[in-house]
Amino acid sequence: MRRNKILLAMATCVATLPSLAFNPPTMGWSSWNTFALKINEQVIKSQADAMVATGLSKAGYKFINIDDGYWDGRGEDGKLRLNTKLFPSGMRSLVDYIHKKGLKAGIYSDAGDNTCGSGNTQAWGLGVGFAGHEDEDCKLYFIDWDFDFIKVDYCGGNHMGLDERAQYTKISNAIKNCGKKGVIFNVCRWAYPGTWISDISDSWRTTGDIYCAWESVKSIIKENLYIQAYTGGGHYNDPDMLEIGRTLSHDE
Repeated sequence: MRRNKILLAMATCVATLPSLAFNPPTMGWSSWNTFALKINEQVIKSQADAMVATGLSKAGYKFINIDDGYWDGRGEDGKLRLNTKLFPSGMRSLVDYIHKKGLKAGIYSDAGDNTCGSGNTQAWGLGVGFAGHEDEDCKLYFIDWDFDFIKVDYCGGNHMGLDERAQYTKISNAIKNCGKKGVIFNVCRWAYPGTWISDISDSWRTTGDIYCAWESVKSIIKENLYIQAYTGGGHYNDPDMLEIGRTLSHDE
């Protein structure tokens, strides 16, 4: 009985309604939990290939999301630089590859000046966040590179002591004004931000990071049960990535 209740709770957290005029919850693959900062062009292409080959794309899993780790800092002009050793064909070429497979492409940034990857290594992710570069970064991500989704973390924003509502609203406005319609905006603040969040984003993280243990999965389900009323109308609580395999048992 207890297991049935847990499964019901999971269904409640992720259930969607058919034939809606607004965007369903984002379903796809993200690089962070498996690869962290160890990503490159071939890793991303192989995941896009697998999404199609396994039939997952036909089941609605459409997004291939590149998380932290693709940077090479900023130039003297303030523009973001791609690490071309890791992505030799360029980011637009990679996004075109993903799109040609009928999939959508996602990217990552931070609300502050540094990304969460800067905590894993001294140089990686420093100075490449949105703070002070909102408009120019959105043009790069969504016009020049043609991404469809962005996850915006808060490690740098938290370190800077930013007003999260003001900064995420600023980023939201930059996305809306960049010239590309329909960009999906995910806020990664590690807790439910408040009712204001549905006015500026499509989804928002509700807890700390998930990790590959059943206790983590259960605790996140429990937290989301209390705030499920705030999901709806194309705006969703985000209980973090699914942990498939990765030391969990078959039943888990």
